Parts: sequence; structure tokens; C-alpha cells
Amino acid sequence: MDASGGTAASRARFTDVHRHSRLLLALLTLLVCASCASPAALSLRTTSAERVKAPVVTGDGVLPPGASERVVDQRLNDRHETEHVREMIDAFRERAAAPLVAGNRVALLVDGPQTLHAIRGAIENAKHHVHLETYIFSDDEIGRALRELLIRRRQQGIEVRVLYDAIGSVTTPAAFFEPMRQAGVEVLPFRPLDPTRTLPWKLNNRDHRKIVIVDGRIAFTGGVNISGAYASASSSRPGPDAGREEAWRDTHVQIEGPVAAEFQTLFLETWERAGGRVDGSSAQYFPPLAPGGAELVAVVATRGGDRDEATIYDTYAAAIGHTSRRLWMTQAYFAPDDGLRRALIAAAARGVDVRIIVPSFTDSGLIFHASRKDYDELLGGGVRIYEQRYALLHAKSMVIDTALSMVGSANFDMRSFLHNNEVNAVVVGSDFAQRMEALFERDLRDTRELELQTWRQRPWMDRFKEFASSLFSYWL
Repeated sequence: MDASGGTAASRARFTDVHRHSRLLLALLTLLVCASCASPAALSLRTTSAERVKAPVVTGDGVLPPGASERVVDQRLNDRHETEHVREMIDAFRERAAAPLVAGNRVALLVDGPQTLHAIRGAIENAKHHVHLETYIFSDDEIGRALRELLIRRRQQGIEVRVLYDAIGSVTTPAAFFEPMRQAGVEVLPFRPLDPTRTLPWKLNNRDHRKIVIVDGRIAFTGGVNISGAYASASSSRPGPDAGREEAWRDTHVQIEGPVAAEFQTLFLETWERAGGRVDGSSAQYFPPLAPGGAELVAVVATRGGDRDEATIYDTYAAAIGHTSRRLWMTQAYFAPDDGLRRALIAAAARGVDVRIIVPSFTDSGLIFHASRKDYDELLGGGVRIYEQRYALLHAKSMVIDTALSMVGSANFDMRSFLHNNEVNAVVVGSDFAQRMEALFERDLRDTRELELQTWRQRPWMDRFKEFASSLFSYWL
């Protein structure tokens, strides 16, 4: 999937319109704000008592409590401060509303080329079906190449379903999807901008997930969209000018094993919400799966707008509140509410090594400046913040105490917590966490650390942009 067929002008047009679509979404959400929950609702939700730990399950069913705890212990390194780490994992399990599924193999995928190559390979080898759910499906060299592959697989008898977000893909002409439909691929937009199909107060709920499921056996998720921005790797270090249109820094995972059924269930539920029909009881979609590896994985998802939930927020709050040693986060759109800011500062105050990699440039100026408004408080509270200098950062990941890792679509902001369909893959175990830490350390080499005193001397115009943008940050 080479980028040579595209032009700088076409990429610039894509990025401009994508930024404009964010503004359009902000205006639309202001119109329907009566349907929006408030951040206060989150803090109330996270104090609920008598929570039950999510079970550990295998391909054969739910494990009894004693066996569940032994499986968790087996995934932890002997060098852990076991008591504190288990408290953190137990707190996560109480908030996750999703089982820990044993017996999976998890591959860490870095940037677009590696991720898209793996997805294409899985689609090439599909035997029964391909299910794809994405926020952006672009009409560019990456999108057209994947479209042709999906058409070819459908012509070879494979079932193919594509679900894309109508606002995320607002710059993609409707005609782009017609060749797929004509070939028998089932294609649906999520919440189209059509009052006869989407009630106005539903427009605020967007499908921001990125999921691919192949044969009910292999699942992919993370931050990578179907877009020319991923044609080359961030290691090319394009810088702030070219980097807004190409070589984005992102993280994805490929998971094989019983937890694929959790992703399949999530896709089929959303497919039906979008108006699709499929026999979800078919064994072809939920084949019996032998263990593919040793990893414990939970699929933590939110279905924003249609349900009163904030599960992803809850799991972040629980993990941050119980971390005892190290919390390393990479976040493209970092705009936590007061509760999460206080939790990060409290973690730093009790000696936790809290480090956050954020962008130094982005495709969304409003959220970029709104995020920076809180850096003073965080830096003053002992949180270390690093800006990625050479590539546009789009990854959403976290690793805590070399024990719990999160990779997914959810930004660290109120839109993702309350209003979007989001999904995070959460891996419990030392092996994968060590790979995440190694990736974080590699990313640190391309950052500059912000210093509190220097930060406080930034220009007054930057401060004004931060204040003005923060007025809209909730909606972006």
C-alpha cells in the first residue's frame, strides 16, 4: 500500500476537510447538547459501591474464583509488588464490565504500514467472513486499495461487512462505496447526517472504533483508520509541516484467541444499531477457539449516547487510582476532567513515575490548545509531560506497573468517555506490558520534556488560545 499514487495537494485537502468536519461536529453537538451528560455524572458513577470483579473465562467457560486468581497470578512477573499490583488489577476488574479472557496471542503493531499489512494479510486468508468497523474510510490510495481487496474477497465467496462513521468519513463521497455494494459487500454508515434516518439528538453519538474481525478468530483494534495518513511510518519523521498529512504515529494490536468473540459481539451489536441484519447465532461467527497464546485480554467498550455508561472512564480512574510504581501514557487528544487530573497528580504525589507523551502538533487545533491549558497544573503536581516532535501523534495507549496495558480507540477526553462508541483492548500480564514499556521508551527518544518554569513563560497568545479552546473542549 504505497503512497506514491497520492499527491501532497490531495492529502492537504483531506486534512483541511477533516479539520472542518470536526468543527461541524462541534456545532452539531452544541445544537443537541440537551442530550449530553455532564462530567459530574462520571464522578458519581465511579463511587458506586458493591462492585463485583469481572470473571476470568476460557474457551470452555467461566473459571471458578480460585482458578481465576491463579491464572491472573501466572501472568505477573515475580518481581512485582504483588499486593499493590493485584489491588490495581482487582480495581480494574471491578470497573471493566467485561470478562478477562484467557488464552490469547497479542501482537503489538506500530504505525500504519505494519498495521495495514497485518490486516490485509488476515483478510487475504479469510475463509468465511470479514467484519470491518472504522471511523474514517478515506477515498485515497489506502482506502481504494483496501476497497479492491474487500471486493475481490467478496467475489471469492467471503462475506464482507463494512461499517463506517458518517461524520468521520464525511469527506468520502458516497459513490466511493458503491463498487463494494455492487459486488455484494454489505456497507452501512453509522448515524448518517439525514434527519429521516438519524434523530437530531443521536448525532452526538459517533462510532470512533477501529475494529476488524476475520472468521471470528482474529481481531484488530487500536487507533489506525483507513487513511492515506498511514501510508508511511512515523520513523520517517516528517515534521510539523508534512506530518499533518502523512506518517502518523499510531498503535494497534492483533489478537488471536477466544477474546475474538468479544469483538465479534461488539461489531454485531453496532451493525444492528446501524440498521444491519445478520444471524448472530451462526456458529460461523463464533467458532470454537482453542488457546492461541497465554495473554489475558478484556474488551472494554462504551456505546455512547444510547446507554448510560462510562466504562472506559471508570477503568482509567480505577487503574490510575491504584497504580503504585509506574504509569506511562501516550495520548493524542489529552483533555481529562478534574477527577482524572487529580488522580494523575495524586499518583505522582505518592511516588508513582507518571509520564505522558502528547503531540507537539496535531490535526485539531482546538483540542490541542484546550489540552495544553491543564499542563501547568499537571507539571506543578509532578506529572512529567513530553511532546512528540517529529510525527503527528494519534496513538491512545497506557501501561501501568508493568502489569496492565491498554491499547484502543478511546481518547482521554469527554467525547470519548461519554458520547462515542469506543473500545480498548486491555491486557493483564507482564510480558505484553514489557513490550509496551519498550515502545514507550523508544517513543521518548523523539520527544522533548516540558519544564514547568519554561512552560509558565510561554507567550500570552498561547495562553489565550488555550483558554478560548477550553470553552469548547468538551464537545470536540
